[in-house]
Amino acid sequence: MKKFKILITLIIFVSFLVNAYNAFSKTLILEGSLQSKIQLIQQMRFEVTKPLESLSFRFALPKDFTNKFVSQRIESLDIKIEPEPEKFEKEIDRYGNHWGIASWRNLYKSVTVTVRFEVFVGSEIKAENSHAEFPLKNIPESERLFLKSTALVQSENPEIIKLSRALTDKATTEYEAVTRILNWVADNVKYTYNPPHFDALWTLKTGKGNCQNFAHLAVALLRASGIPARVVGGISLKESWKIPLGKSFLVQSMGQGGHAWIEIYFSDLGWLSYDPQQSKQFTSTRHIKQTHALESDEVNDTWRASPYLPAYSETVQAKFLFDKIHIAPKASENYPKSYLLSNKMIVKKETELQPAPPPPPPPPSLPKEKVFEFGNMDFPNLVELYQISGDKAMKILDKETAEYVTSKYIYAQAFKVDEPLEIEKISLAMRKFGGDGTVYVDLVYDENSKPGLKGVRSNPVFLESIQKKPGYYWIDFTFPDKVRIEKGRYWIVLRHSGDVIMNWFFIPGNPYGDADDTRSTLKGYRWEDILNYDFVFKVRAKRQ
Repeated sequence: MKKFKILITLIIFVSFLVNAYNAFSKTLILEGSLQSKIQLIQQMRFEVTKPLESLSFRFALPKDFTNKFVSQRIESLDIKIEPEPEKFEKEIDRYGNHWGIASWRNLYKSVTVTVRFEVFVGSEIKAENSHAEFPLKNIPESERLFLKSTALVQSENPEIIKLSRALTDKATTEYEAVTRILNWVADNVKYTYNPPHFDALWTLKTGKGNCQNFAHLAVALLRASGIPARVVGGISLKESWKIPLGKSFLVQSMGQGGHAWIEIYFSDLGWLSYDPQQSKQFTSTRHIKQTHALESDEVNDTWRASPYLPAYSETVQAKFLFDKIHIAPKASENYPKSYLLSNKMIVKKETELQPAPPPPPPPPSLPKEKVFEFGNMDFPNLVELYQISGDKAMKILDKETAEYVTSKYIYAQAFKVDEPLEIEKISLAMRKFGGDGTVYVDLVYDENSKPGLKGVRSNPVFLESIQKKPGYYWIDFTFPDKVRIEKGRYWIVLRHSGDVIMNWFFIPGNPYGDADDTRSTLKGYRWEDILNYDFVFKVRAKRQ
């Protein structure tokens, strides 16, 4: 009888842990399809402010490709270059990537390169069998190239090898080894802008980086375990798409512009698409592939000029000619902490169950000072688009991530406090684009993991008082009276009046709090959409 009671107690305890973890983190197993046709215009510009003796520009071009779950077809590709270059040619490199190469001499005018095309992208998210064992055997010679260690993907570094072996220990299938590595990267790398380095080892040591860092570290760990992997360069699109979750939706949203992700070789399925920040075994129809290679230096656009390097800028415009999304969640897994999307993979061998993951780390403790600031405070004023080395420049696969928060939707960001506080002001990283009216915030109590109806409203900030300038900057919101809050969870709800056009900067993933701490709503009170990022904010508070 005593043993029976102990067993029941153990079952209840384990069940409690699993259910508690499910409440805030999971891999969603999906089934269905995404089908999109997009009219895309990519415009790249060099500002020539004084005569240039020479300028050469090598830029990636999209091409058709297909794998087990993703297909891409390019139509009506057109390249327009002004002023006309002295020489223009197309090139196919050793990986099969397509490039345009333009060069000028004695250049006096600014240069504009416009690439227009229509692209059909399809993602078939379906259950699939994999019989690939781990460690891999009999890798074709053509794919062994993608086991190579490089300057940015240091797969032969002892620290990379040690971690790779620890993550894949006792894995008997390739799918299990890959999943353990991708989950670890998703949990242990925080997205940041303008990192000083993009290589795998720097990413491992600092635990941060942009999409290139995510890709390089994931690829390094995979290659160190004997799994061929390569870096993909392309364009991501900001058009969001939704996954139904009961009465709510998980909204997938990205910045628009250059992006890096990866492809992993399975001996029985071929090359599969992975985005270490978003999905496994497939990428969405918001990913337009251009190139793949050993590392990002080989997939990025580059240019040289003399006697100086002109300033570079890029814009991407996308019009969806049709966008068919038929997706349903079928199951979930309890890790990693951030949401990842996956199809169902059925492996050949029964694998040893992994131990239950530990609970998530508590939110960062508040500073000890009497008056202090806390929040998701790290953001760049301007996102760097290229990196200079001597007379050569290289495009960085990064882009601004911000939400147009004065549109038809209302947006909210949550935070938690573990003691009573007096709130002095709340600041949001925003940018003014135009219009007329005011912006203000509501600080409201949490009700069932959503913004409630009770709280306080800030003083309005008149748009005319906000200077219009490039980049993002803090907009401060104060309150008419003292605001005292107790221990608990609260929501910052951004509201506006009039014809205001403003963006609120966000960081991809959920670097600040829980996986459901950013929401939006169309109706004003339902808060039906869970967003896959955290807004940038800070709270200035005083201990009572």
